[in-house]
Amino acid sequence: MKGITLGMSLLLLGSSSLALAEGGDADVRGVVDPVIESLMRQQSIPGMAVAVVRPQGTQVLNYGVAERDNGTPVDGDTLFEIGSLSKTFTATLASLAAVEGRLDLEAPVSRYLPALEGSAFDEISGRNLGTHTTGGLPLFVPDEVTDRDSLMTWYRQWQPTAAIGEVRTYSNLGIGLLGMETAASLDQAFVPAMQARVLEPLGLQHTWYDVPEAQMTHYAMGEDKQGEPIRVAPGVLDDEAYGIKTTAGDLARLVQANLGLLEVDDDLQQAIDVTRQGNFQVGDMTQDLIWEQYPLPVSLDTLLAGNGYDMILKPNPAEAIEPPQAPREDVWINKTGSTNGFGGYVVLVPGKQVGLVMLANRNYPNDARVKAAYEMLSKLDVIDGGDAR
Repeated sequence: MKGITLGMSLLLLGSSSLALAEGGDADVRGVVDPVIESLMRQQSIPGMAVAVVRPQGTQVLNYGVAERDNGTPVDGDTLFEIGSLSKTFTATLASLAAVEGRLDLEAPVSRYLPALEGSAFDEISGRNLGTHTTGGLPLFVPDEVTDRDSLMTWYRQWQPTAAIGEVRTYSNLGIGLLGMETAASLDQAFVPAMQARVLEPLGLQHTWYDVPEAQMTHYAMGEDKQGEPIRVAPGVLDDEAYGIKTTAGDLARLVQANLGLLEVDDDLQQAIDVTRQGNFQVGDMTQDLIWEQYPLPVSLDTLLAGNGYDMILKPNPAEAIEPPQAPREDVWINKTGSTNGFGGYVVLVPGKQVGLVMLANRNYPNDARVKAAYEMLSKLDVIDGGDAR
């Protein structure tokens, strides 16, 4: 690690923390500060931004540095890569297109993408794409796919390896295709459609797929496992699956909207709510449209298993919920997101109208994210953490 050392980073963390404490909620800071400072030490994380969303308001707490080499402190304008948390936005746009009557999530994908007629996507629906129940689409885009033409060629020849709707296999290719299908249904390119229909209505003024030159000074530098600087590279389906860069404050607005704490128009609110419907049961986890939920009370072990790499990297049996389960209040809803240099985690607890955003410029293990969130929300009396194991 070059430039700012971990010890110096934590000194900056302390001063940043104190600078924000004035006028803040001391109870929240008293819980969050020690957990995040410990997490950053243990995982060698240069910088983090944490947003705690509650009915009385949102508090954003900043820690450490956005770039270790130059020592720039994390602040309210710092942009983090959020990886697969981008999928929640793709799901929201798809849900909105469905609410508007432009997209039927139960229809075959090939209805909206005629180039896929005669392929497996005559049997696979948009709902399958958004719930990872396509029958085995892989996680990563294959190396031989280098552009949209080769991508469509690959999709046309692909065949399921499991029964459609009976197995959950986490996939960038699935949510990426849902984004493509949604854009086609709206007769608009994906990013402009997202900007006009979701990002702008939610008031997200610091959220980008391609960070403008004028904003590059706010773009944090990630670190890989060796502590070397890294940012995400462009790729096929990056926009639809993992491409957003944003601030903790902006991401907190999506959380607010999911908790009914942000005033948005009726169609968008309905669309956001629909993303939290339960579609498939996968062990202890209920698969929503990208979001994942667990009934409360929930043990830490259950959350660790649900966010573990066996759930991400391996197929797991899934049972359809018919009709889809209406959004529930008594649940823990979460999603992780990572790139090679960044790690994020979002939790919603609808019954308490409380949410948590954790963004870091290092990709650290999911179990550490879950444990930190569980500890903070337990100490804030949002959940009963008595059955920690």
